[in-house]
Amino acid sequence: MKTLILTEKPSVAEDFARALGCRRKDGYYEGGEYVITWALGHLFEISDENLPKRWDLEDLPIFPERFEYKLRSSQAGRQFKVIKELLGKTERVIVATDAGREGELIARLILQKAGLKDWSKVYRFWTSEALTSEVIRRGLRRLKPAKEYDSLYWCALARQHADFLVGINLTRAVSLRSSGGVWSVGRVQTPTLALVVQRDLEIENFKPKPYWVIKALFSVEGKTYEGVWFGKKGGGRVDAAEDVNEEEEEREEEEETGGVFDYETVKKIVEKLWSARQAVVSKVEKKKRVEYPPPLYSLSSLQRDANRELGFSAQKTLDIAQRLYEERKAISYPRSDAEYLSESSLPLVKEVLKRLKREDLIERVEKVGKRVFDDRKLTDHHAIIPLRDEEEDWTDAEKALFRLIKRRFLAAFYEPFIALDTVVITQVAGEEFYSRGTTVLQLGYKELYGKPKEKLLPKLEKGQKVDVLKVWSEKRWTKPPPRYTEGSLIKKMEKLSLGTPATRASIIETLKERGYLILNKKHLISTEKGRELIKNLQESKIVSVEMTSEWEQQLESIYKNKKGFGGYRDFLEKIKAFTKEEVERIKKLSFQAILKPFKEKAKKFKRREAPSHKLHRYHKPI
Repeated sequence: MKTLILTEKPSVAEDFARALGCRRKDGYYEGGEYVITWALGHLFEISDENLPKRWDLEDLPIFPERFEYKLRSSQAGRQFKVIKELLGKTERVIVATDAGREGELIARLILQKAGLKDWSKVYRFWTSEALTSEVIRRGLRRLKPAKEYDSLYWCALARQHADFLVGINLTRAVSLRSSGGVWSVGRVQTPTLALVVQRDLEIENFKPKPYWVIKALFSVEGKTYEGVWFGKKGGGRVDAAEDVNEEEEEREEEEETGGVFDYETVKKIVEKLWSARQAVVSKVEKKKRVEYPPPLYSLSSLQRDANRELGFSAQKTLDIAQRLYEERKAISYPRSDAEYLSESSLPLVKEVLKRLKREDLIERVEKVGKRVFDDRKLTDHHAIIPLRDEEEDWTDAEKALFRLIKRRFLAAFYEPFIALDTVVITQVAGEEFYSRGTTVLQLGYKELYGKPKEKLLPKLEKGQKVDVLKVWSEKRWTKPPPRYTEGSLIKKMEKLSLGTPATRASIIETLKERGYLILNKKHLISTEKGRELIKNLQESKIVSVEMTSEWEQQLESIYKNKKGFGGYRDFLEKIKAFTKEEVERIKKLSFQAILKPFKEKAKKFKRREAPSHKLHRYHKPI
């Protein structure tokens, strides 16, 4: 009995062939009981052949009675012919496409179009590990019936069909209400664009306000320390920006504790304390601070760190991680949203530590517990971890990204960082000043990240008298929120459930390609074209982050709660109702702003020219 193995890419088919001793043929491998072939990613896409060729508002909304598919290219057609012929010669099928909803959709569409009837003979190969020969052979012994993944297929199909309906209808509606070519609108890309536009407008409309920080310099036994005045909570203090980028240096402590807007108040306090010569320590509080290592990498957290530390775009990070997984066999499956490992993976971790020549950490594996190994916090895949060490022939980019993953993995099995924080309150003529010191007691995992700076205070006790050397004020200005980088936008999208780990990078790339966003150094900035789109859709629910993230959660529930076809049907009905409502609203809009050719206003940024867009009959939504 011959078994057909269907992979997502030729390189993965080659891995299976190597593990099973199969030889290359024309479009497939064969050996023993196995025949191995491959897709080229998506071989099929939704066809627009039966849609109205002429764009007309009166035809909207368009809801096809059934979704027709077509082959994406002639190359896809040739490979599909191979798959179809092989399917007719085999009795059992193993789906070995990527272990996720898109991989499931790719395989199901191919098998359906190839005429497969008996799905009881279809099995699923599923793993998060790099496809070494050992992993492949082990996975083939642990196959599950494909029917166990039916709801994953319906989840993927609901996502694809929803994006198509929203995309074709709203893209056509907005484009027809303007005269500036195609204005692409999408279920996820448009609310993501709205986040950047909103942030840019906040920055450009921000008016800095002056505030003052009052400081004092104290002396005790020949040693000095500074204190920052702090008033009552809410008494005119400056609030730190809410959504500070990870890339920015932390705001100075005095801005958060002692900033005052009212200069008259500042003058009175400084004048009051000007002649003070002595102060008393009113409080000394020492507290041990224990920081455990950060969680292992998910794709989103890896993209954030690679953007901040290496300057990689989200898409570049994903591409390199995919190469490290597929070609180098050096990391686990990268398109993961988990930051934990399964409780059964302890032997794997110990083996990896041996390969990395860090046997000294093996005894820690049993001790870290659910901080690293927690089945309850797993999704389809575990966190991204290294599986072997780097090699000399890797590219510099591959080495750099791998080292981030390796460092985070090793850190998980280090001791925690421990510091002693000392807070001192010094009282001068009834006014209080705050000082904080930090002493490192145990470096722990931060040995891998560089020793943090210590801030030492003199030895002080409550009731102790100290000398006041001087009191002064410093003028500062409030700061606007930071611009988004790709890393911080990915973090925001993850927090709001916009897209998935596998799609967020491509969504950002699409927004850049379509002229809605540009990259200025490391910052993402909305173009006037992007702003005009959001301006004219500001009353539309399509820009609602809350609604889009709610849709994403509903999609996930189709799979996780095994709702199957019923979940797909209910979700599509909601999408149709939303689309109809939005199309009717857009028909009534006056898109005067879009009628103007878009120009770039912010000349202070060196912006590259946005790519031109050809007017297609169907502009693919994301």
